[in-house]
Amino acid sequence: MYDRLRFMERLNALDDVAELSKQGYFTVLLDEKLRALESALEDDGFKVVTPPQGRTDEALKRMARGWAILTKNSQDFVEDAVRHDYDVIGIEDVRFVDSKPDRTNETVRKISAAVRRSRLGTRRGNYWLRVRDNGSYHLQQLV
Repeated sequence: MYDRLRFMERLNALDDVAELSKQGYFTVLLDEKLRALESALEDDGFKVVTPPQGRTDEALKRMARGWAILTKNSQDFVEDAVRHDYDVIGIEDVRFVDSKPDRTNETVRKISAAVRRSRLGTRRGNYWLRVRDNGSYHLQQLV
């Protein structure tokens, strides 16, 4: 009986470690117009990829496999998200894109809260996360 209890405790501990590992880095590919958010997103715990300037949307789509594209032009990326296996985070409804380079960046706070509350990083499939100016969000699964 004691061995079984000990085994269950270890199993629960492994489950906790697995859940904590899901809280690791969430990789975001920045659209060209949002480069000002790079350091604030990194400061908030995101892994940020900034492609070279002038890349076409098609190149970005291929590059973003398994990641999320952060953009102010979601419609350009949503249609091919399933085919190229990426998520889309759209901030069209956010009126002001803050350029502060740290965690006090209001735009990053809205994005970060929406990503965490929606549990986007732990979901299977492809999603479109629309962040609103008031900090709320809408999550839509893409098929």
